[in-house]
Amino acid sequence: MGQMGGTPPTAGADSGRLFAFGVTYICCGAWTLAYDCFIRSAREDAPTRYNLALCCFHVGWYKESYRLIAEAERLLNGTLCEVPCPGVPSMSRRQSPEVFRSWDAASELPRCPLLSETPRDNALTLILRLRAEAAFHLGRNEEVRTIAARLGHRYEHLENLLKPIDR
Repeated sequence: MGQMGGTPPTAGADSGRLFAFGVTYICCGAWTLAYDCFIRSAREDAPTRYNLALCCFHVGWYKESYRLIAEAERLLNGTLCEVPCPGVPSMSRRQSPEVFRSWDAASELPRCPLLSETPRDNALTLILRLRAEAAFHLGRNEEVRTIAARLGHRYEHLENLLKPIDR
């Protein structure tokens, strides 16, 4: 049985459909349905782990979210990265007009799913932003500082997390 008590994990074409359904549910904020689809998809890749972590984060299950986001980062990098790896380019900063870069910097934690086709640099930025948020909720203040610095202190929501930490 799946972890939600439903249908067992699925492989093959149905796995891809379940992943797609999970992405759709994330876009609607239906965290329970999305989580169930990703679990049932039986996929063991960075996008699936990130999307599961995002679901866990949004229902307040921060410890599991943090664990899953670490797995997503490890799968994306090919190695476990307990201390953030150096240098992450921002999300398409070289290609996006300034208005998009400004909006991205001022926006809250992205609630968008990670797709298999997402460029690696963008995927890593999403992963790090969620990891910093989960770390904050778990009291891992130094990690929040490190990630904010690694991302060039350009995300307002991360800078807002640092304010109570640095008091």
